[in-house]
Amino acid sequence: MNQPTDGTMPDNDPSQPAQSGPMSYTFPGATEPVELTDPSSGVGDAGSAAPPRRKTNRALLVGGVATVLALGVGGAVAIQQLSGSGPRPSEVLPGDTFGYVQVDIDPSAGQKLAAVRFLGKIPEIKDLESGDARKKLWDLAVAESEEDCVKDFDFARDIDPWLGDRVGVGLRPGGTADEPNVVAALQVKDQDQALSTLGRLADCGDGSDALDLRAKDGYVLLTAHGQGDATLAAIDKGTLSQNGTFTGDMTALGEQGVAATWWDMGPAAKELSSAEVLGVPASEVPQDLQGRVAAALRFDPGYAEIAGIARGFSGAQSVQPVDGDLSELTDLPDDTLAAAHFSGGAQLLDQAWPQLKKQIDSLTSSSGMDDPLGEIEDQLGLALPDDLKVLLGSSFTLSLPDQEFGSDVPALGVKVVTSDAKRAEEVVTTIEDAGGAAGILTKSVDGGKLYVATTPDYVTRLKSGGNLGGTDGFKAALGDATDADYAVYVDLDRLEKLYLGDVDGDARAAVEAMRSVGISSTVTGQGEAKFALRLVAN
Repeated sequence: MNQPTDGTMPDNDPSQPAQSGPMSYTFPGATEPVELTDPSSGVGDAGSAAPPRRKTNRALLVGGVATVLALGVGGAVAIQQLSGSGPRPSEVLPGDTFGYVQVDIDPSAGQKLAAVRFLGKIPEIKDLESGDARKKLWDLAVAESEEDCVKDFDFARDIDPWLGDRVGVGLRPGGTADEPNVVAALQVKDQDQALSTLGRLADCGDGSDALDLRAKDGYVLLTAHGQGDATLAAIDKGTLSQNGTFTGDMTALGEQGVAATWWDMGPAAKELSSAEVLGVPASEVPQDLQGRVAAALRFDPGYAEIAGIARGFSGAQSVQPVDGDLSELTDLPDDTLAAAHFSGGAQLLDQAWPQLKKQIDSLTSSSGMDDPLGEIEDQLGLALPDDLKVLLGSSFTLSLPDQEFGSDVPALGVKVVTSDAKRAEEVVTTIEDAGGAAGILTKSVDGGKLYVATTPDYVTRLKSGGNLGGTDGFKAALGDATDADYAVYVDLDRLEKLYLGDVDGDARAAVEAMRSVGISSTVTGQGEAKFALRLVAN
């Protein structure tokens, strides 16, 4: 393959003999050519003279364009095949990766069909089902690009022949505030065409980002200049898929859907504590943080869901399981507009109080108060944390009924199941008086329950209850999360009247297509939990 003198990457020329050595390309900002991977070997070497390191404050152009394309296609899911194929990005990323995101537009057959059915209910996305969705989304990516020369690329000629179905991004140790150690893995069908086109896409940058491209097992790896060979060497020591902790967590997560992520918080905290990376100040990173989080975006014909797990958390980040019970949430009136519930508040506060007290003392030390909590107790006549535990109880439910919002005080209520409902009422009254709002709230004690609302009528309705848990929107939004410790439900069909008038055109139709939202989380064991967020369509 001949190297052009103008610095551009040559197109593939079938008349030329196959190249036996690494391909060479001078990226913007480089002083010497960078040798790209020999497709036949999967290994490449960097140029002998390393160019000056450049900051990567601007997103990697090539990785950005590819990721936008893959994310967009993943959103549309215009499916031609019905079975996932090929290695995942985790099989070509180094085993020391502590932060990982993958997008898969060729997931399992069930996910594809569910995604098509769900997204087909949204008018703006349903339109993508006609014609080539990949081309439409490439056109969208081009329109959003700030680089005019990206518009010179034709999807059918330059992108479609080599672009695969999967993309992954990994964050590794060794980064800085200006240049985090990021590896992007882009699945390709034709290595030669991919390297050629990605090289030419790199020319569209302003020269501030120099990239290394390396090919590995059906993927092209994109790193900051000077990191390509080190990344390949790290892969040779073991991949992320060979990391037992990663594979165990992803197996526990289950279906990885069209997108998934995994974070090992211990190495992440160590990396973040050395510099401000990803916008997180080093001083705000807990030094004893341990544990992992995995999550996936997946589909059901009736909803889209982000579901995840947390594992291995310990110390201040770990809580004991509580007896979750959503009965007080499911028994709310049927016309509930929005509600939030959490179980075991008293137990959780008891576990967290030593650490919470330490933080309060630290935050208030500059005020000159010797005993800030003691002064609060004296002024309000409360005993902390005991009175707060009584107020939170074993079940705390906040609810907002459907209503016409105007000049009147909106109806808003709370019901608490607690060991001392009478004392909980006294605590509410104390807080109410201290806030200068005496007599605003209506309160009622019934056995072991305290009812509080902004209107007398809503207290009566809360005590009468209802069958919110039996409504279709609620069941779809929260599924089988009847043992959840924490849950939120929003009826979008009832809520949309507050903002629908300000939404026009296709966006209005998309808003009207959404039915409800549900959020739930459950502590499943010491240092372990599961969580989910669902968006339900009509």
